[in-house]
Amino acid sequence: MIKNIVLVEESLERQIPENFNKKDDHLFKMYWETIRPECHVHLINNAYIIKDTVFLPSKLKFFDRYTHYNGVSFLGKLMRIYLWVSKRKIILGKSVWIHDNFSGNYFHWFAECLPRLLFSEAFQEGHVVILPKSLSKFSFVKESLDLMGVKFEFFEKNQNYVISELILTSLIGRISEYRKELLVEVGHRLKVGFLNIKPWRKIYIRRKPAKARNILNEEAVLKVMEEFQVEVHDFEGYSLMEQIKIINATCLLVSIHGAGLTNMIFMPYTGSVLEFRNEVDGGPSTNCYFNLSSELGIKYFYLTNKSTSPKTNHADFTIDIKKLRGVLKELE
Repeated sequence: MIKNIVLVEESLERQIPENFNKKDDHLFKMYWETIRPECHVHLINNAYIIKDTVFLPSKLKFFDRYTHYNGVSFLGKLMRIYLWVSKRKIILGKSVWIHDNFSGNYFHWFAECLPRLLFSEAFQEGHVVILPKSLSKFSFVKESLDLMGVKFEFFEKNQNYVISELILTSLIGRISEYRKELLVEVGHRLKVGFLNIKPWRKIYIRRKPAKARNILNEEAVLKVMEEFQVEVHDFEGYSLMEQIKIINATCLLVSIHGAGLTNMIFMPYTGSVLEFRNEVDGGPSTNCYFNLSSELGIKYFYLTNKSTSPKTNHADFTIDIKKLRGVLKELE
């Protein structure tokens, strides 16, 4: 087993939002200064894939911090050892591991998994990206890898595998920690064919009705979007190629806190983002798009709003229409 450090840890200061108000310091103060984490790969011979994580029998070692955000419990590891002993093994050739237990999420896939793929490229020589079959239902996974010309295959979680040579990539970091050079390269590779287009579109991405993060007064919001000639899109029914084509020509991207804002990776870096935020939540996951825009050098605007819960991921929002008009006028 060999560990190779590809990118060393760096500290940095975030650029402040374009319309920052000092009374909102509590929303951002955790991230005025932050870390670009170390990125490294382990080269492992005869690694085992048990259920959804990597195991090295010769050292009785699980690499669960590379495959799960919060690792695997002790009982979970015992269960996996039982599966290792009781089930037959299938041999696979040279493989690359780039995913974790959140990889079915659009944001996590583009901001974390594809960067993991890129920083391991120097070590790849005929290696194939391996992914759990559960990710095959997400069209953006296959579409993005196809656009990048990456070979991949899906494995079954109820089967054990022995990998002759595994490239195991580290996590990029916790939520809201990124590597600028990798994000830029992801956007560049997926935008091939759409480069050098002058951005002109203003886009509002609607969120599909869900258990939370719905806009309670969206009809009023849509009227304001029409007033300011902002296009309204529901990306749920669009292919990845269609989304990239639209966003690459976008100078203003507007959306509630959610995966739609991940698309700023495909924007020209002269553009602006407007995020609808919870007025009391300044936690790590709530700042992921502020930090993403800062990494990419995209101008970040925000709109604070009342919500049904102090925790953004469990809240519905009522958008402040007066403030929305104000910030859109400022953006004009």
